[in-house]
Amino acid sequence: MKLNDYFESCSIAIEEPSKEKLGAFIDLYSSQVVIDTYDVIIMGVPDGRLSFGNENCSLAPNEIRKELYDLFAGDWALNILDLGNLKIGATIEDTYHAIEDISHFFSQKNIPLLILGGGHDLITPIFEGYSKFGKPLSFASADAYLDLQSQDPYHSRSFLTKLLSSPSSLLSKYTLFAYQSYLCSPSEVSLLKKMDFNLIRLGAFTENYSEMEPYVRDLDHLSIDLCVMRTSEAPASRYTSPNGINAEALCTLLRYTGMSLGVKSVLFSELNPTLDQKNQSAKVYAQSIWYFLEGLQLRFDDFPDINSGNFKKFHVNSAFSDLIFYKSNLTGRWWVELLSLHNDSEISLLPCSVNDYNKALEGQITTRLLTYLKF
Repeated sequence: MKLNDYFESCSIAIEEPSKEKLGAFIDLYSSQVVIDTYDVIIMGVPDGRLSFGNENCSLAPNEIRKELYDLFAGDWALNILDLGNLKIGATIEDTYHAIEDISHFFSQKNIPLLILGGGHDLITPIFEGYSKFGKPLSFASADAYLDLQSQDPYHSRSFLTKLLSSPSSLLSKYTLFAYQSYLCSPSEVSLLKKMDFNLIRLGAFTENYSEMEPYVRDLDHLSIDLCVMRTSEAPASRYTSPNGINAEALCTLLRYTGMSLGVKSVLFSELNPTLDQKNQSAKVYAQSIWYFLEGLQLRFDDFPDINSGNFKKFHVNSAFSDLIFYKSNLTGRWWVELLSLHNDSEISLLPCSVNDYNKALEGQITTRLLTYLKF
């Protein structure tokens, strides 16, 4: 792939440059760059054409960069490359085709992408790029809305409709973090629940952040719509409201996502700099990226290996189902095996938490385990 055909470089000026700041550790793309030597890729997509009423989110990529480059780097051994901004196509379809190609290319190389949008509709070509592998996909969004509106015309509030309506859709798992019930149609919520998707209301999300980690452990893609933030924390979107998550919650979610061994990309969308105050929203996204990088540095394959004995095994008998739990001796993370899913040649383990185990001991089945059992 000739990346020069897709991207134009960008130069970010930092007010107080320092060799300790991230800007000094991030390489800018050139034709001499060896892509395979990098651990993570940053790219901007300044296209907000389908973000109706919030089109100026196209201005966000460089605003996010300014704040990201100005943060001090962590104690990391990460090679980070910034490709610059995507050359926007004459039509939105042209932009989509480019994103589809790029997503597929970097997924083949197993290098995660941090995509600075742009509208939330950009999740669609990302999904199409990964669908070329023909394997089931696990996607998640942090969003106050369901984004399940009519496709006519298609826009950033209807991307999920488009993903679900595709005759060859490979969307096997979908998690929606921190949606707000009074902003969502009850019939649409009911529809998604019938499909056994994970719909996590704002209150449940903020109650215990650690309960969110299993949802992203096997994730392919996470997208963030700025409207998931409360207005006082991040005002740079037409669709934010007084309620929402705070910056700490978003950073925690991104740290967990960075630790996921399979995550291919994260999309940061719907930040409209013309509505921002003192670049506060750009700072929120930049700091959440910082935490993703920290999670990436902490990545560790702790999946229970029967041959290594790196886990403890717990059997729980309940009236609903016999469950087997695994706890990693290395990280303390948990998995569950459902006897009904046994395969003679392969054991299927699904991410869970210690709370799922404790509730099972009490004879209760959590929503997460119930979804697994139904699936």
